Amino acid sequence: MLGVFPDYSSEEMDIFQHTDRQHHSPITVTHATDETPTDVVHGVVCPACLGVLQAPEGSLQAVPSAVLAGLPEAEGNAGSWQTCTSGSVVSLSQHVRQEGHVATNIGLDITLPAACITRQLSIWYHLQTKFSSQGLYTSPHMFQEVVDLKEALRLTVATPLAQQMGVQAEREGDLRVMLAYLHPSSSAETDFLFIHGGGGKGRGYKRKRGQPKVVYAGRSASETVMQQASRLSRSFFLQHCTCPAVAPTTGVQLAYRVWRKPLYVAGRYLKLLRGVAQSPWIIDGQRKGVSSVEERIADAVLPAFQADRHKFMSAGREDFDVRMLGSGRPFVLEIINARAAVPSQSAFDAMQLTLEKEDHGVQVQALQPVPRSICSLLKAGEAEKQKSYTAICQLPTAVTPEMTEIINSTKHLELHQQTPVRVSHRRADLMRHRTVYAMSCELVPGSPRHLVLRLRTQAGTYIKEFVHSDEGRTQPHLASLLGLSTSAAILQLDVNQIHMDFLQQQL
Repeated sequence: MLGVFPDYSSEEMDIFQHTDRQHHSPITVTHATDETPTDVVHGVVCPACLGVLQAPEGSLQAVPSAVLAGLPEAEGNAGSWQTCTSGSVVSLSQHVRQEGHVATNIGLDITLPAACITRQLSIWYHLQTKFSSQGLYTSPHMFQEVVDLKEALRLTVATPLAQQMGVQAEREGDLRVMLAYLHPSSSAETDFLFIHGGGGKGRGYKRKRGQPKVVYAGRSASETVMQQASRLSRSFFLQHCTCPAVAPTTGVQLAYRVWRKPLYVAGRYLKLLRGVAQSPWIIDGQRKGVSSVEERIADAVLPAFQADRHKFMSAGREDFDVRMLGSGRPFVLEIINARAAVPSQSAFDAMQLTLEKEDHGVQVQALQPVPRSICSLLKAGEAEKQKSYTAICQLPTAVTPEMTEIINSTKHLELHQQTPVRVSHRRADLMRHRTVYAMSCELVPGSPRHLVLRLRTQAGTYIKEFVHSDEGRTQPHLASLLGLSTSAAILQLDVNQIHMDFLQQQL
């Protein structure tokens, strides 16, 4: 337990070697500098850390697959849990290399068995009793006096692992290595904290319907567990904990997962054809449309990153039958668990050219890597932006000069739009207030009942419903504005411009 309780006396060391000879047999600890053990000695598992600090120099039992299945997911559900039968830095570095990531820095995430907290506290109370006459261990707050076990392990592993990998060790490193030290046999030792300290058992795991059965590996040594232990009185704590803690018969098991923090690529996409969804559109098991904007962009970008998956975000979305023209719609592609280095700008330019040559109706402009902060700017701008449209409309009567004058002179028209019938199955039935800032129109030669309507509106305005009224759910609508009793019809709609300067500034 070096690094956890500093400056041991010989009497104190006896405590950490304590074992119940009637119920606990010694285990084998393997010292090794590579995958092949070279020296085997007999010893016992540390009762305070459950063998966590012995793991870098020992051989470990494999983690059962059912236990791995119950471990929490990483950010973006990247990477998969693997078992590790050696905790040595050399072995860990080999496992990390096998994942194939290219990175310049690495960060370590660690989870420990919750029992490590109660066991250390138990030993702390024992030391207070044993050395009370000498004035040692007088602080009632062990967690403020003792070097954190997780920090001790980090100092032991993080820098040497980075050196083995030839990269820099950074707390917030891009390449994340998560080490989960598991000790299922001690998983019930902290139940009393939540039963008597409040909050129920608090294990925090519930299998979702349809998921395979898993084995719960126990709580992790979280801040919550530490707080629960701290709030109990010493006498109450000792009623439920062995003091001092005894060495278990088995040490920890080790699972690891490796993933890279998400990378972000932004740009503006154009959709030049109708009948293309923004994202894959499946209705009752049937796909609508041949492909989607998201899929076309992902197919062009992802291979260069060698990533597990992606997430697509955009400043709003256009309908399946609506084109996106002008300078395009701002979007961000989140790249999850990329293994390759970030491509050069020339590579991004080549991706744009590939999309253009494929001629599937999807093109991209200003494609390039961006920081994560662009995502919040994208969402913030989505609510504030204005949009320009062109719609081909059909009126119930011939267009008159008076009608065109009404349209061309209308400014800052406030609309009251009830949730459209076509989206009512997925959106709350609300009354929305939106503004049409300006309108203009042109007659269609040879078609007296048709006109080309141009609008600049507030974000979130339902243009189709403004034209055809949605059975009166939008007021006013185009026909009512023109004094007509029968609603107009919309034949085609294009988005001409998304007015969002901030993304252009970022790009």
